Amino acid sequence: MRRSFAFLLTVTMAAPPAVMAQDSGEPAAGAACDSAFRELDTDGNGFLSEAEAPRDTARGMVDGIPRSAEGLSRDHYLQICTSSTWAEETPEAGAPFEGANSFTEEQARDLAVAWNITEVSPLVLDDQGIWRGTGKLNESAVAVAIDYKGNVVTTPTTE
Repeated sequence: MRRSFAFLLTVTMAAPPAVMAQDSGEPAAGAACDSAFRELDTDGNGFLSEAEAPRDTARGMVDGIPRSAEGLSRDHYLQICTSSTWAEETPEAGAPFEGANSFTEEQARDLAVAWNITEVSPLVLDDQGIWRGTGKLNESAVAVAIDYKGNVVTTPTTE
């Protein structure tokens, strides 16, 4: 009887960590982000430059993640990659909204790039307070509008 009790106690003590290890998908997301970082870090210096990862460095700027002269560190990349805000955004219905826009052109460009717009043209602030320009989304030409709330709105155009 004592052997059975000792065995049961040993199994019970070992079980909680096994169950706890299956609690969350976060380690898997972290592992995927770590793998993505290694792929993006083409020069192997442990930082992502704007040339290596333009969307990621722009998203870091939008989210207020510090970036050194070398670029975005692995730890900072993992912080934004595993964040719930990392997913592509959907603009609010009715956007872009007219209003006093406090974004600089560079900040507006970072928002566009963070939302996966490439080849962003110079942006112009119109009389409604909306930054406007052009770019590409999934290789298709788009007009881009960034409002004072940070909504990025794209409209297909012809090149």
